[in-house]
Amino acid sequence: MPFILIKGRFKPKAGVPDGDSVRFLANNVKLWKKLKGRSPKLGTGTNTKNTVQLRFEGIDAIEKGATRPLSTRARDNMFRLIGYDESNNLEPIGYVLARATDDKSGRPIAFVFAGVTSRKDGSEVYLDPSQLKSSVNFKQAKDGFAYPLYYNTLFASLRNEFNNAIKHARKKHLGYWPVDKTQTGVTVNTHADLATIPPTWPKLWRRLDEFLKNHNSLAGFIDFLEARNERIDILPIMEERGLQDIVKVQGNKVRLTESPENVRVVGKAGHRAR
Repeated sequence: MPFILIKGRFKPKAGVPDGDSVRFLANNVKLWKKLKGRSPKLGTGTNTKNTVQLRFEGIDAIEKGATRPLSTRARDNMFRLIGYDESNNLEPIGYVLARATDDKSGRPIAFVFAGVTSRKDGSEVYLDPSQLKSSVNFKQAKDGFAYPLYYNTLFASLRNEFNNAIKHARKKHLGYWPVDKTQTGVTVNTHADLATIPPTWPKLWRRLDEFLKNHNSLAGFIDFLEARNERIDILPIMEERGLQDIVKVQGNKVRLTESPENVRVVGKAGHRAR
């Protein structure tokens, strides 16, 4: 299935960007209607008028409320990759390839590219692994400032290329990876601890964030996940499980039992829960 190419410019100072999300002003806002799923919500403020908040496909940066300075370093690295310069290029030109939105947030799920392209605005594009390497998504992963977040709507060839980027970042000890505790575990006693714990898979961090807003310990966290029953595929064995099946809690320590690149979230195009 092809992606829709949409040209425009990035607006890093509008909204609240992070390592995998930034506002974008399309040259032709009508092109967003070509995407599957909920219509993107266009900004209405002075700085956000007609912009949309992009969601980068295939990657997941740690949240703004997570440990600093890694969260801000991820955002700043994304700024560099899109060509942002506070002195000379406040709204860098770029384009995105998208085919669907996140129905929960209305954000286009996109592959993001800096600079210009000779392809026609609104044209259909089949993205291959070699083209993926030019994307901000891939480069952010290769620089170590993104975890994999794969859905069953992501082509296997693109997922495998992302895995190469992740492997490179791990080998070179870049970004999050020197201090990553996704599989070794993080110690969490209260919600306040989420701002200081070492980096962990952001989807797990977000579920901890939701749970600990109303609980004072990890007791009951697995039950909370079971109630949600988010479906995942474990790729090496191609079996479907629940997210709760790959999360281990021992006292005040929680970890993922699978490497994030081995996990594929089961969802529908145009309908995703982060």
